[in-house]
Amino acid sequence: MSLKLGDDASASCPPGASVPTTVPGAPGDVQPAAPTSIAVAVRRFGDDYPQHIAQGSLRAAGVFLVVATAFYVPWMWMSLNTDAPWLSWPFVITNTFSVLYTLIVVCNQWQRRIPPPRILADGDEPLVALIIPTCREPVRLILRTVQSVYEQDYPADRLVVIVSDDGHDHVLRRRLTQLFPAVVYHEPPDLNAPGRDGAAKAGNLNSAMALIDRTFPDVEFVETRDADDEVGSTGFLRATLGQLQFDERLAYVQTIKEAQVSNGDPFNNRESMFYRGQMLTRNAVNAVFPCGSGLMWRRSALVDIGGFPTWNLVEDLQSGVEALRRGWHGLYLPIVGAVAQHSPEDLPNVYKQRGTWALDTVRLMLWGDLKGLGVRQRLHFYGMLLDYLHAFAVMVYLPCLALSLLGWTPFQASGLSYLLHIGPVVVATECWLLAVNRPYNDRRGRQRRPYLNLWRARIMWTGLAPIYAKASILAIISGPNRKPVYKVTRKENDYRWHWQQSMPQAIPIMVVSIVAIYALVNDTLPSLVLLSATLYWGALNVALLVGFVSRSWHGLQWVSRVSVRIRRSPSPGNASAG
Repeated sequence: MSLKLGDDASASCPPGASVPTTVPGAPGDVQPAAPTSIAVAVRRFGDDYPQHIAQGSLRAAGVFLVVATAFYVPWMWMSLNTDAPWLSWPFVITNTFSVLYTLIVVCNQWQRRIPPPRILADGDEPLVALIIPTCREPVRLILRTVQSVYEQDYPADRLVVIVSDDGHDHVLRRRLTQLFPAVVYHEPPDLNAPGRDGAAKAGNLNSAMALIDRTFPDVEFVETRDADDEVGSTGFLRATLGQLQFDERLAYVQTIKEAQVSNGDPFNNRESMFYRGQMLTRNAVNAVFPCGSGLMWRRSALVDIGGFPTWNLVEDLQSGVEALRRGWHGLYLPIVGAVAQHSPEDLPNVYKQRGTWALDTVRLMLWGDLKGLGVRQRLHFYGMLLDYLHAFAVMVYLPCLALSLLGWTPFQASGLSYLLHIGPVVVATECWLLAVNRPYNDRRGRQRRPYLNLWRARIMWTGLAPIYAKASILAIISGPNRKPVYKVTRKENDYRWHWQQSMPQAIPIMVVSIVAIYALVNDTLPSLVLLSATLYWGALNVALLVGFVSRSWHGLQWVSRVSVRIRRSPSPGNASAG
């Protein structure tokens, strides 16, 4: 069914009037993509999750870190190298910021809460509208998303599925009509046309909401799902709606978003530390925010906040803040509600996606309205701001490391004093990171290799520092009244060597390497003990940047062949034994 703004769907085709069927179509017609292997695995595993999580080791590691920090910080300020203030002051100020940032994260991670499952009973199904906003994504992925919606354990006649197409794609419209006759195909007004409430995705969603208001007034709940996100759990609707019906002040329920990625998830697209850790801590203080997909809204809550916000680049984070500061509740439910069929795995696309998230968050925290949020809620949201602002610390630590290699150090103290004060902080930080990097209810094998998974995540945190810093600066100078332009994330990977995009990371590596060689040749290196501060906060970042630069040629076939040969080559011992 094809609709434009102003059309009425109720008279011609009520929701769920026909269960979607698959027809062959003409030769060459676009077919739905096959289910992703991750989605298949999710459905095989089911939705059961532990309702208790051990928090003792995480809290013990947090206390250890707080104590070590309290011992370190006074010594750090009293041991400044007054002979090199141009080095010691930037390092100490930056290090103090890093320490305070870490302590805020420890505080935010102190308590995790897991909601009990509340499954909607058969026969109690309310009318639900599902909005799938599209804008020139591959048609086969969109068709698979729609197909997966109808595979859920939910009666089709209680679903209103709306594909809201900003791309005005006639192929998509035709195939939806052929394959899924009950789907409402909606074309929002053009971006600058009169009557459109917001640009980009928010404007698309608001146009679909206006259609729901006119045509489907009995809809009580609204799901939003990205165009390429197939349904994970077939019980998604019953699980989320059960929570919403239990708590009348619950505005939305967010679930886990998984992703189809390359082996090892080199770009950390699954975000396991976020979805299987941090979101549980947000449950404890009512600071959960929507992530745009795998998300169920109460319609009355959307009405209360004035629809999907259009002030920022994307609508998801701000819509949650608007609901929370009005006294609504948000909930994170640890089931897989969405599986991205495509994940960005080339540097330009990764920069675009992560840079948008950073710009959106920093802009909202600096210029948005947070009135009505409680202290602990604010602490969680400001923690997100610090996540991105900490990118500037990397840019201070690297020059400090280079200068230390030439003989200047930020502190004046004995080797024993260095070890006694810096050593516990280093050990406590690593212990705490290992404790927090225990993905909840993650059944994948990588769960058994926590440090390797943590290392890969840290590579992305550090490697994206230039992107986060740029986004933060743009958010600051743009102010509250100049919204930067939003671009849709590309749904195909561009596999080639993106050497230009890796230069912000490669140049510091080369500079530090050249300085290190010079220091070795000219014997300017201080003792390793005296280098310990800049080695940990500086050399660690260099190692992480090296790992990030290797992502610039991810996906190239010759690299994959070499890697396979290295893994398969026998060790000298095995070769001689044979």
